[in-house]
Amino acid sequence: MADALRIFSEVYERERAALPGAQGWLGELRAKAVASLRESGLPHRRLETWRYTDLRRALDQSGFAEAPAHRGAVLKDAAAHAFDGIDAYTMVFVNGHFRPELSALAGLPLGMEVFSLKDVWDVHWVRAAVETSQQRLNAESAVSLNLALAHDGAAIRIGRNWNAQKALHLLHLSSDKGASHLRNVIMLEEGAEAAIFETHASAGVDDYFSNLVTHIDVGPNAKLTHVVFQGASRKSVLVSSSDIRLGRDARYAGNSLSVGAGLAREQSFVSFADKGGEADINVAAALRGTQHGDRYCFVDHEVPGCRSSVFFRAVLDGDAEGVFQGHALVRENAQKTDARQLANALLLSRGASMNAKPELEIYADDVQCAHGATIGELSEQSIFYLRSRGIDERTARGLLVTAFLDEVLERIPHEKARDSLKQIAQRWFGEAA
Repeated sequence: MADALRIFSEVYERERAALPGAQGWLGELRAKAVASLRESGLPHRRLETWRYTDLRRALDQSGFAEAPAHRGAVLKDAAAHAFDGIDAYTMVFVNGHFRPELSALAGLPLGMEVFSLKDVWDVHWVRAAVETSQQRLNAESAVSLNLALAHDGAAIRIGRNWNAQKALHLLHLSSDKGASHLRNVIMLEEGAEAAIFETHASAGVDDYFSNLVTHIDVGPNAKLTHVVFQGASRKSVLVSSSDIRLGRDARYAGNSLSVGAGLAREQSFVSFADKGGEADINVAAALRGTQHGDRYCFVDHEVPGCRSSVFFRAVLDGDAEGVFQGHALVRENAQKTDARQLANALLLSRGASMNAKPELEIYADDVQCAHGATIGELSEQSIFYLRSRGIDERTARGLLVTAFLDEVLERIPHEKARDSLKQIAQRWFGEAA
């Protein structure tokens, strides 16, 4: 057994009696997850969906023990303030544990239920989300690891036909060296509408492993705007998995900007429960130094008449390595499907690299599906044009880089969140490598 897996197994055996739901359905599900994890091991390059990222090696080298349940003050780094200018309810998690005294949840309306997951694991809608999601993702060992060791997270339910006009911000902080595992459950009932922001950042520590799983259930005719800023420490390892299920005529707009983590694997699994669902996943990444960023999107069109779009753009400098893997599966009865994937990468140095693998698997004939990928450098012609207008070369390069990323960020439906992430992207180019 590899070192990291042995450490995680020992943590589970030592803490299993103290984990939430130890004696009930959750305890049984955790035990099955651990057994599956021990059999399959941590993700590595011999797995097709992980062929460009060796999480097992990264964790073996780091040897992360479990991060403590941090109490007391935390010192947020700059990334933690990404959405500070937006009026939103806020839930703060430190090392995977909810910190109510650091959060701002006063005045929540009746149609918006927000809980610490450790208090509501047994509530029927939470249990249903965890069980069905684990069944769909049981082959993902990072998800099994999360289930085995997660104590806490956010449990959010937006009531039927409720428009949550004020956004909710989930702020995930790491303040101690070690591993933390956090699980979120987000449910929008029929006709509901909400905006949820997420931030991943450090709070006084560089070297840590953060493993998050989020279940998202968007009910019939409901609409969720989901905006994520990943600004974790550049020495950290981060894995974030989202399981997204859409009902009839549901809308999901997922938008993210990733600039952090030494090694990051961010993955989305989208499925449609009924006709008319629409999922838009727009991803921007800006990496430098020796950062490794891997984005994986799997979209399962199992019913007819649904639409999906995955748009990925990355800017890579130094010796950074980017990965995009997209897989759209159109099943035999999923006629009238519209599934599209596009991945573009911009390399700013000779040491940077990008691996792109968009994939369509189609078993229906009445569909509109397309995919594409491009990898290139800044246009010298464009740089020359800007310099001929009196702009120095560095400024010209910065304008081209930010314009490249802005095409993704412009798709964020929430105006203030869009402006916040565009400002971060603009500052990224000016930072020292």
